[in-house]
Amino acid sequence: MHQLVTLWRSVLRYMTENKTKILVASSLHSIDDPRVFQKEAVSLAKRYDVHLVAVGSPAEHLPNKKVKGVQLHPFQRRGGKLLGTLRAYRSICKCYRQVRPDALHFHDPELVPMGFWLSIFSRCKVVYDVHEDVLKTLAKKTWLPRLLKRPLAWLFGSLEMMAVRRFQLVVVAEPYAMRRFLGPNTVLVRNYFPLLPDRPRQVFDGSRPLRLIYVGSLTRMRGVANVVEALGFMKVAAELWLVGKFHSRSFREEILAGRRNVKYLGWASLDKVYDYLLDADLGMNCILPAPSHEEMLGTKVFDYMAARLPVIASNFSVWPEIIEGAGCGVCVDPKDPRAIAAAVDELASTPERMLAMGDVGRRLFEEKYNWPLEEVKLLEAYSNLTLGENVNRQAEG
Repeated sequence: MHQLVTLWRSVLRYMTENKTKILVASSLHSIDDPRVFQKEAVSLAKRYDVHLVAVGSPAEHLPNKKVKGVQLHPFQRRGGKLLGTLRAYRSICKCYRQVRPDALHFHDPELVPMGFWLSIFSRCKVVYDVHEDVLKTLAKKTWLPRLLKRPLAWLFGSLEMMAVRRFQLVVVAEPYAMRRFLGPNTVLVRNYFPLLPDRPRQVFDGSRPLRLIYVGSLTRMRGVANVVEALGFMKVAAELWLVGKFHSRSFREEILAGRRNVKYLGWASLDKVYDYLLDADLGMNCILPAPSHEEMLGTKVFDYMAARLPVIASNFSVWPEIIEGAGCGVCVDPKDPRAIAAAVDELASTPERMLAMGDVGRRLFEEKYNWPLEEVKLLEAYSNLTLGENVNRQAEG
């Protein structure tokens, strides 16, 4: 019996020591980011030894703390854009030397030079996670001089594609970005909500204010100000719940000052976000037109679908086809607060229609818009990525 126990411990030790190490890195996203940590890192930890280095406070996230199977390595990003980036590089490089990973999975365009360097001078496999097309996001950067935007976009785009040709895997979050990165080493992994338990909704009867909810980045370009203004034109008594992070203190003060019908619930984990969604009545996605928004699907609409929320969304890009075509919501001009208010009033006057829209959204979510389906694609891509390495390790052992 003692020999069997010893043998089993030896097997476990061998499996642990030979488990492929993955370092997930971000210089901009928080260490508890929904895609970076709560979806991708946690999914990869089901098969691999996963470490995550990203922005976080050591007071909140103790160094080397393991959460949901992922070893966390938080660092504080301080300073301006240039100094902050340099300090983030230093923190990520320090973690890389400690972990010595078999694969680096990075999430920010500013880390492309690091990935390119490693692809040339190390045996580490490099995975680039593309959240959106950076060439389009550069066009809306207000801090960049207008005359420099196009040349900088061309320069970065050229360097980015040169580096991508050396990367072993490119994970793309948005379908429109596939056109730039399409190739045999590219996989589309959408940012859908986890398949959380369903809960039927109660019919809205007007005995309380109609609860509108918006989840995501709290900025002017996300249409937050127009939705707030629309509250003043609504006939139905309504309140707006905001879940996420304000990127500007002045914008936060503008939105919240003196408004009792606007409730800021702060940033929340996926589980908590789902609780908020289940208690709301309408999901809002009135994002404003912009070069980076024209084809971008985003994720919040699918989050609303998961919670049986009917959706009010912008009337451009693919949203009318997905939302109105399927019958899970309505689309409006996001620049027109009166049009937003009219859409809310119309839905509030037909509660049974709202329930029917929520049912359609939940069915679509369960059939094709959920994270478990995307997790399969991510793990399959990594299986192809690490197969040769595992064979080599076993041969060396």
